[in-house]
Amino acid sequence: MKIPVNVNIKTEKLLGNLLDETGETETREANAFGYIRTTKEGLRLEFMENTPDGESAVTTVNLLGDNIVAMNMGGSNGTYMVFEEGKTHSCVLSNGYYPMELRIRTKQLKNTISKNGGKLDVNYTVDIIGSRAENSRISLSVYPHEDIITS
Repeated sequence: MKIPVNVNIKTEKLLGNLLDETGETETREANAFGYIRTTKEGLRLEFMENTPDGESAVTTVNLLGDNIVAMNMGGSNGTYMVFEEGKTHSCVLSNGYYPMELRIRTKQLKNTISKNGGKLDVNYTVDIIGSRAENSRISLSVYPHEDIITS
């Protein structure tokens, strides 16, 4: 059964010197409507959001237990990423011209999302061709949609 939820998405990217993590942070925050449901592997969260280039895309987040998250972000710059604390995973970025391999290293992952809501916080780095390209954080806050809240 799909449960309607509201999702607050907050992303942060460190700009400037990526090696010593100094510089300014670019922050993006948005709200979305979606659904959460139980699967054989865990929980699946799906929501529609606007990408930074203005298109609408579906993001699917598979919560595989407390410590593994697989995130598929749609759109013309779609990316499939796997987050697992202390581990590095390869993923492919589809940029509309040619696919690009990225290495995602999860520095910290905290997941408290259940069917009743909760929060996912991921702190990770992105390497392209062996060079640090990005230090990022993503935070998803999930809470029940008003349609299912009863008094």
